[in-house]
Amino acid sequence: MPLPASPPEPIGRRERRKLEVRTRIYAAARELFAKNGFDATTVDEIAAVADVAPATFFNHFQTKQALITLMTGEVVDHLHAITVDSLDRPGSAVDRLRQFVGLAAEDISHNRSSARETLLELMRLDATQDGPHPYLPRLFAPFVALIKAGQIEGEIRRDRDADFLTQMVVGMLNSAITSWLADPDFPVEEGLVDATEFAIDALRPR
Repeated sequence: MPLPASPPEPIGRRERRKLEVRTRIYAAARELFAKNGFDATTVDEIAAVADVAPATFFNHFQTKQALITLMTGEVVDHLHAITVDSLDRPGSAVDRLRQFVGLAAEDISHNRSSARETLLELMRLDATQDGPHPYLPRLFAPFVALIKAGQIEGEIRRDRDADFLTQMVVGMLNSAITSWLADPDFPVEEGLVDATEFAIDALRPR
């Protein structure tokens, strides 16, 4: 009979304190990035809101950019969750695609500054990777499943495979994102909706 697993070792007081400070710095950065934008926020301001010395900030994060890199992973987790939630709902493939884009546009609208910085970081990671992008395959997979389901139901054209059609749809959505990254005043929410309708028209059976 196997022995029961040993309970995890309790975190020592010193490590718990370090984790609490790191969490406080991270929360302060998220608040300030959302309020003032990444570029306008300084390390001194983050340290002040977190109630730590600036030197303490650098004990936990090498640079301000390191915070955005960490946030990018969180954003990808969130995007993946709403993608799976939207694309797994009942209804036609087209309706589910519209639902996802609507949720994504709403998220951007509520967090424009921080969302823009994390999307820029996603692009930077893409440009610096020698191998596959660390996040994109995970975000593509639910779209491929949706396109395949739409093809089976006869809603989506079958003259191209689902992987190719997914690349085209995501490329159209990215056109709105890219315009926004180039121009912060670009109405990205409307751009995403317009790109989605154009993509839906391109997906219809021929």
